[in-house]
Amino acid sequence: MRVPATLVVAVLLAGAGAASAQQVLYKLIAKDGRITYSDHAPKNFDGQVIRLEPDTESNRVPFKRPPVVTPSTSGSSTYGADRTANREALAKALRAAQDKVEAARKAKAEGGEPGPDEMQVIQQRFAPLKAGQSPPRSNCRNSSDSQGRPFMLCAAQIPGEAYYDRQKKLDTELDKALEELADAERAYRRGAD
Repeated sequence: MRVPATLVVAVLLAGAGAASAQQVLYKLIAKDGRITYSDHAPKNFDGQVIRLEPDTESNRVPFKRPPVVTPSTSGSSTYGADRTANREALAKALRAAQDKVEAARKAKAEGGEPGPDEMQVIQQRFAPLKAGQSPPRSNCRNSSDSQGRPFMLCAAQIPGEAYYDRQKKLDTELDKALEELADAERAYRRGAD
């Protein structure tokens, strides 16, 4: 019993919707030039009343069947293969850049200490020792300058120019590897879908 009642209500609402779609509109132009619109014709209106009916043909869109597309086996498979090959090449370049960065970081970490051929000997001057003082290092000796003033002269080894040149080269290689890694990551993100 409920189903037919629901069906009747649905049909009435659909009919009301269709009737409202065909509704007539009235344009009311008063004597002073004021324009108003209404959905019903007024009684005893002094101005001009224009009946506006909707154009039902302008609201229709002609239906055209979409063309049937036949899948081409040769074009789609090469496109997919090209994308796969491109993705694999980009992933390989990314892995190579990551390996290069790791190698540069490892070389930088291992190259922190100066080698024996990268050291140089310098002489450090200290004030002369007072009575009972011991020298700062065992290789220190007393000396005097050209005016006869005494001082203590100690030899010391410090890293030379070769060490700093090697460190600069390692830093440059690491920076270059990081830049290549950033480029490879950008290319991978853009090209891998």
